[in-house]
Amino acid sequence: MTTEPSTLNFSEKERICETNFISSGPYWHICTDGTRMQAVFRTKHELDTAMWMLAKATCKTPEVHLITFEIMDNHIHLIAAGRLEDCIRMFETFRISIKKVVHRSGNIVDWKNFKATYIKIESLSALRNEIIYTNRNAFVANPNYTPCSYPWGGGCAYFCPWLEHLPTRKFEDLTIDTRRNLIHSKDLSHYSSLRVLGENVHIPSFCDISLGEGMFRDSRSYFMSLTRNSEAFSMIASRLKDSVFLTDEEIYSILISYIDKEFHIKQVAQLSPEQKLASAKHLHFKYNASNQQIRRMLRIDINILKEIFPEHT
Repeated sequence: MTTEPSTLNFSEKERICETNFISSGPYWHICTDGTRMQAVFRTKHELDTAMWMLAKATCKTPEVHLITFEIMDNHIHLIAAGRLEDCIRMFETFRISIKKVVHRSGNIVDWKNFKATYIKIESLSALRNEIIYTNRNAFVANPNYTPCSYPWGGGCAYFCPWLEHLPTRKFEDLTIDTRRNLIHSKDLSHYSSLRVLGENVHIPSFCDISLGEGMFRDSRSYFMSLTRNSEAFSMIASRLKDSVFLTDEEIYSILISYIDKEFHIKQVAQLSPEQKLASAKHLHFKYNASNQQIRRMLRIDINILKEIFPEHT
């Protein structure tokens, strides 16, 4: 008899996760640099199309398992399992496809900086952090989304069992013209696994959500990780040169903890100018807080912050 996951203890669950990790690698964080790209995917339609092109790329490179992803307006994050050469082929398939579609739409884009960086993920704990970091990306950038509600990323499908009950259709059941319009190709031979929800591609039909979920002990450990790993997020953001990776609420919580520990002060309003400056440096250098975030937290004049922390354009 198979033991139900809920009856397993911490160590037993962790061993299962380790086994899952060992059996499915190597793993990669594939990302483009949004600081060097203009907004490419500016509308819901353009984001929908980008997700279709990503689904197309995964279907054409079945050797790669896409674990999660986030498509932002000017960059993307992909967490994938597979050989590096296959991951490169998947990304290049996506890049070429989306470039053609965007060009046909009349949107003029300089694509020279839409290049992928491939970062190998060496451990289970690192893979967990990379998945969480990716699934938080839109949540950090846009206060209208949570890590579970952004529709152009894998995070909305993690630990959501109700997804399997949604009224999806087989891609193959659509008319030939509809399929060609959605996939932007006359060749329809690779896409039997895809399912459609409304007019959008159903994320679990091209993204291996179960593989990603299998890296976490359970849904509780996943959801706790979404908000409790600022140090790991800081390291990843520094490596990727991401400009902002924590929300104002998270930055404020870090600030309150810092001033209590360093100055034995409970309220920001009680800080001296020197203590505010020390706090600003802590937030900027350790947590990559933006000047605007620091201004909101510490009420320091933005011009002073720009002198202390020049913003590179």
